[in-house]
Amino acid sequence: MATYFDTSALAKRYIADQGSNAVDAFLAQHLEDCVISPLVVAEFESILQRLLRQGLIDTDYAAQSRSQFAADLAGALWAMLPFQVASFGRATGLLRDLGTPLATLDALHLACAIEMNCGALATSDRQLVRAAEASGLLVHSFVK
Repeated sequence: MATYFDTSALAKRYIADQGSNAVDAFLAQHLEDCVISPLVVAEFESILQRLLRQGLIDTDYAAQSRSQFAADLAGALWAMLPFQVASFGRATGLLRDLGTPLATLDALHLACAIEMNCGALATSDRQLVRAAEASGLLVHSFVK
């Protein structure tokens, strides 16, 4: 079964954080079918830039994180599937119909998981856990 990784879960592989070991352990057992969308690439860079501005990482750490992510992409750890335009409509419907608070980018991640026919979603976001469960996906939660 394919598992869609949102950025909050994926980032734990490249930025040491509570839950990083759990993500690594999950990936060691599920090397196939770990799916991401191009949205993750932009959002991952946003996280790195925020951490740099806050002084929580330095430029060498950010460069190393980017490099490891690029190596994992090239090595096919992540299957990056194309972003489907239909995901915007699906996200709009999820925001309207789920009845659970959900940020725009999280709704897009959830919509991508559904549009990409993933049966599971990995996240460390509490609201996305609830929304994914309400949408019938198996959830791999890395919430702190």
